[in-house]
Amino acid sequence: MRRTTPVAWIGAVTVTALLVLGVVLLAGGPPAGEPEGLSAAAPVAEVLAVRPGDTVTTLDGEPVTGAEVLRAAETVRASVISTFTGYGTPLGPGFWDRPHTAGTPRQRLRREAVGVAVLDKARRLWAREAGLLADVSEQGFQRELAQENRKRAEAAAAGRPLPGVPSYDQYTYARVRAAELDSALSKIHAAGLDLSDARLREHYEVMAGENPPPFEQARDNVRQALVIREYERALRSRAGYSDLQVHGGLDPGAHR
Repeated sequence: MRRTTPVAWIGAVTVTALLVLGVVLLAGGPPAGEPEGLSAAAPVAEVLAVRPGDTVTTLDGEPVTGAEVLRAAETVRASVISTFTGYGTPLGPGFWDRPHTAGTPRQRLRREAVGVAVLDKARRLWAREAGLLADVSEQGFQRELAQENRKRAEAAAAGRPLPGVPSYDQYTYARVRAAELDSALSKIHAAGLDLSDARLREHYEVMAGENPPPFEQARDNVRQALVIREYERALRSRAGYSDLQVHGGLDPGAHR
């Protein structure tokens, strides 16, 4: 089992359990060191009280930094806000610390952001094992981003612009790179799977709803769905969510 090791989070409360929402909560405001009274519009760095250079946790000895967690927090922030406004939580001052049976918005944001960052670190570690990536660090990611944008700028200057955007921001590039690695790694993982007709027919029965197409017609889609499911399971296992423990109100089982 892959292990994550707690290192540093500015906050005082440790909760034990990461994708389960029914966690034990501390009433009465945020952990020590985290600012109170922030509205939903507050920057995620203020909400989580983490700096880019902090090491939040480690996976297989590789640090998961504050920069990686903050980037992940920006991707899940809108859904967290939407969830809690759906519960009736006002968007004004104090938004991030208003208690609910599902926890506070701050706890939910932290939990999901660290989960996404750890999952991406597991993906990059797997890619390194497979020879697809040399550097799994945040510095390596930033170098990849700069190299990609330089390549795009040079192509545009030569009158041969590359398809897509003229340049990537870090959030878009992170999504694009993750999708590229997922595609490559799932193909590698598929080589070790049982994809016999018997196994595909079994998965077809699970997938089939009312009036499904004949198996022979659906075979390719069934195979793809099975590969994706098994790859995602393997990636989550590599992330070691059942062992994830991070200071600051996180729950190590919450992203299983």
